Amino acid sequence: MPAYKNPPPRILRPRVELPTLDEAITAAQGLSDSPEEQAEIAANLMGVPVSDVVPLVRKAANRTMVTTPNRAVVVVRRPVRTFSPRLAEAMRR
Repeated sequence: MPAYKNPPPRILRPRVELPTLDEAITAAQGLSDSPEEQAEIAANLMGVPVSDVVPLVRKAANRTMVTTPNRAVVVVRRPVRTFSPRLAEAMRR
């Protein structure tokens, strides 16, 4: 017979992962218009020297970004209707 009726709860630890190169550069482009500042921001996010990020930011500056207008989305929740045989008979009457 086990010693515990219910097992002890597990300790959950969140994983800390640095952003990928593309994520860091995209975030930096959204925060600043200057390529030098973008390189500094991306380097700080990734934890690498600025000199390693500068050529990649320059390459990413040549990419064109496609933006779409914001769209309002309305979600309507409809209850699922299940009929029991008794309810079906009552509705027929």
